[in-house]
Amino acid sequence: MERIILMILMKRFVLSFTLFLFLSELSGQSITGLNFRHWYNPQNEVNLQLDLARGQNQLIVNYVLRTTQFPADQYSLTWERRDSYVVRDGASITENDSTTRPVGNEKSGQLSFPIPEKPWILLAKVTHLQSQKNWYYFKLMEGIYPKRGWIESKTGVLSENFLRSGKDYTIKSCDEKTMFVSFYKTASFYQPYPPFSEKSAPVERFLFHDSTFRLENNATFSVKREGLYLFQQDTNAADGFALRVVPENFPKYSKVQELVSPLIFVTTPDEFKQLAAADNEKPKFDKVILDITRDKDRAKNFMRSYFKRVEIANQYFSSFKEGWKMDRGMIYTVFGVPDELSKNGGNEVWNYKSANVRFTFVKSGSVYDPDNYVLLRDKRFMEPWFSTIDLWRKSRF
Repeated sequence: MERIILMILMKRFVLSFTLFLFLSELSGQSITGLNFRHWYNPQNEVNLQLDLARGQNQLIVNYVLRTTQFPADQYSLTWERRDSYVVRDGASITENDSTTRPVGNEKSGQLSFPIPEKPWILLAKVTHLQSQKNWYYFKLMEGIYPKRGWIESKTGVLSENFLRSGKDYTIKSCDEKTMFVSFYKTASFYQPYPPFSEKSAPVERFLFHDSTFRLENNATFSVKREGLYLFQQDTNAADGFALRVVPENFPKYSKVQELVSPLIFVTTPDEFKQLAAADNEKPKFDKVILDITRDKDRAKNFMRSYFKRVEIANQYFSSFKEGWKMDRGMIYTVFGVPDELSKNGGNEVWNYKSANVRFTFVKSGSVYDPDNYVLLRDKRFMEPWFSTIDLWRKSRF
């Protein structure tokens, strides 16, 4: 009898403790104390995309929640207003939400807010109703945010950071104004310097457009030529956003000429020259890879795993240039999903425990991408960088 009573008391204690932890997570949690690694984890069961645009009198947030394990209607989506990254509690937001009815594994909607005098943070919490597991996302609500519209595909707000050649899209311009589009045919941007470089990151050159055209609000357009497209309401202002038009297979790479450039991170200068000289001849390309890995099976594993990382980097970080060329894309390609990802102000901090290294990215927006991030380089990154590259070359990642 005493044993039964003891077991009941233990169960009640465990239940109470679990409830305490659950309630503790709901309140008293600052944004700086959260781990956002799920943002860039393709294995995560939910993904929430928040797209911000600024009109004359309001901020507009389009959101799309996508799920993989369970239908979207098995997840709740709640919103909070936070006045800073360090405050532990926020005010619930329930108005101005035009959530559409969940369809399959997707739930989408739009929120609107008055232009704020001071920036604040829109915090979203996705909860699986059965397990009560939570994931957090947020967007900094800035009154001076330079994006004045967005693009929709046939399925709704564009979910990719790029446009596909030959597909139809619809332009949504805030305040129903005309959108001017500049096209850059040869928009080739620099590959990033390694994280230990003492040189300053190369400044992206100013581009001169090859052609321009205009789109009225709600106009449907089709992009035929690959390159960079810059969308602006005012071509004399720094407001705008840019998207690349990519081939059908993107974000994947399969042709030899596509595979060469991303390998710059894991090859010596001489090896990279040999790959470039292969000139789309696969036997020559394969020989260089085999010389690096020294085994056919390791070579196959190396290529398959490395270009899976490149594909994911392209998916998450593509902007005015391919995702693997962005600073975050470079680190993601080599090191993978960070163990811990924290946000503080305009910074992202990625922590890799096994490599014992921590990278800091600072927000540095431009007319091409208002949400661009730049890595703070340091010569101390040399040892973990080359140690990780060595694991890649030995196919021991």
